[in-house]
Amino acid sequence: MPVSHQHKSTALAITLLAWLSLVLAGLIWGFSLLDSLDRPGVGNALEQRQLELNLLAKQGTQLPIVQQLIEKNSEQLLLEAVQKSSDSSSPKGLLEQGLIEQRLGRKNAARSHFQAAQNTGNPQQQSLATALLDQNAVVDLANKKSPIPPLPERPIYRLLSCEALGLPSNLCVAPTVINQAKTRLLLVSLLPLGGVITGVLLLGRLLWQIWRNRLAQAPELSGPQLTLLETLFIVAGGFVVLGEVVVPLLALPLVSKAIELLPLEPAARGGALVMGLYSFTAAPALLLIWGFKGFNLQWCPSWIALSEGIKGLLMALPLVALVGWLVEKFWPQAGGSNPLLEQVLDGRNGTALALLAFTAVVLAPLFEEILFRGVLMPVIGSYWGNFAGVAISALVFALAHLSLSEAAPLTVLGLSLGWVRLRSGSLFSCVVMHGLWNSLTFFNLIMLGS
Repeated sequence: MPVSHQHKSTALAITLLAWLSLVLAGLIWGFSLLDSLDRPGVGNALEQRQLELNLLAKQGTQLPIVQQLIEKNSEQLLLEAVQKSSDSSSPKGLLEQGLIEQRLGRKNAARSHFQAAQNTGNPQQQSLATALLDQNAVVDLANKKSPIPPLPERPIYRLLSCEALGLPSNLCVAPTVINQAKTRLLLVSLLPLGGVITGVLLLGRLLWQIWRNRLAQAPELSGPQLTLLETLFIVAGGFVVLGEVVVPLLALPLVSKAIELLPLEPAARGGALVMGLYSFTAAPALLLIWGFKGFNLQWCPSWIALSEGIKGLLMALPLVALVGWLVEKFWPQAGGSNPLLEQVLDGRNGTALALLAFTAVVLAPLFEEILFRGVLMPVIGSYWGNFAGVAISALVFALAHLSLSEAAPLTVLGLSLGWVRLRSGSLFSCVVMHGLWNSLTFFNLIMLGS
């Protein structure tokens, strides 16, 4: 067959595959986005953990700065958060509500919840509920005539159990745990606040530079010499259809079998499974990029590019926080958070957390920035201008996370990443910024869940 005919056949095949991929990707993402509305959100769980941390840090003496950070009515706010949680009617949730009500002096309500937990809980929960209901048992515990019943796992409820049973708090929670809670409260409160304040100052400086026409000329945006159809095929076909549906179905049994051969605990195997499947998810799109034009992605790693990524992160913090706050205000019951967030929040296995951290902080930023800011943004920019490249890549980036409730803040984050890509002329800056963003999220979850 002549070369020209081969070229035409290849182009026709890519065209058909690209449009078919677009239709399939639209259906896959459409159903997934609608399904996200029924998935539980992690927002209330984060609020509950923050309030638990507040109440735990409230014990004993505090530094003045810690006193300023503690919610004044943390008991009532925590009770409301527990009542809104998905497991509020479970024996665990009933015990938690009863313990908080006992602290608030609502003895009848507390007794009702303890009785419900006594009737429906497992043997350990029934034993604790019985002790909390029986005043004679409380006296026996105080006189060391009977053993302490099994206590809840989380420190604040262990502390409230001790208080309700008339026991010294140090029998249930070590003083070091309370001191650590104060440190964690400082970190999860002051670090984001410091970042937001610094970001506002940097945004103000940027606006002043624009107003005074002192903004330096941006480098020329460059990327792989792909057509729109080739790019569509990479994103819709390689990333969505193959990467998110076909390859995971084929790879899951193989990855699971391979992980079973490793000497890992069950929780660590879960982290390894997430990392393995994510690697397979990224593979088709990366192979297509390499097959078409290679990785001419304007990496340009340097110390300046590193600093641009850090500055981009700081400037994005107040913008994303503002949009997230608006979404929470006008759509308070929105669900659809990434289930991995709760997995990290409840994680207790160091190996599992390390594997999840590597996936979130290294693999995800690297792959997503190659795809969205390395390929999609410059190709769109070469056809329709840089503004369209930044906007479309940001929107696709947000939708790729398959959560309607998180689409708006993720779009703002995507716009910020696109701005950094434009201003720095370096994909490396975007990978740094994205990795640091995920690191902050991961660190916050560890602090609230540890």
